[in-house]
Amino acid sequence: MSRYLLLLLIVALTSPIHLIAADDARVDGKMIVNGKAIKFTHAYAIARTTAPGEEKSYRVIFSDVAISDKDLALFPDVLIKAINDGTLHAMRFRLDSHGAVDSTDIDDASGGTTIKEESKIELKTFNDKTIAGRIHLDKPYNDGIGKYDYDLKFSAPVRQEADLNPQ
Repeated sequence: MSRYLLLLLIVALTSPIHLIAADDARVDGKMIVNGKAIKFTHAYAIARTTAPGEEKSYRVIFSDVAISDKDLALFPDVLIKAINDGTLHAMRFRLDSHGAVDSTDIDDASGGTTIKEESKIELKTFNDKTIAGRIHLDKPYNDGIGKYDYDLKFSAPVRQEADLNPQ
């Protein structure tokens, strides 16, 4: 039994930190698209800088299926077929360096939408290690094509975009 515990400790201490941190990601709540409730099971936070000296921005992505690092780097473009087929549902939003929401995108087989000012964010933790809080709408959003609503509490370890890019 003690050999088992020792082996478990060695594996835990030698595992890459991003594999351990990924278990800390969570999202609770639901999104409703045209009356259909979607339960997200995965949360990702990605820090990005587009030019030297430019402030960081962050992408937060929720999905109902796991997304690989390679696909996260190119999300949503590489998963359009899965989104259109209805095998992947996602919500993503961008935060500026001060934690303000730029916009929220819903990726769904119904075509999805971009929501600008209506998304409300309440950040509990916002740093280079973790983004956690709540994103919600005060009232359902209707863009004339679809009706959307969400209230999600989340926590996700922040990963650097450069670490995701396929080589």
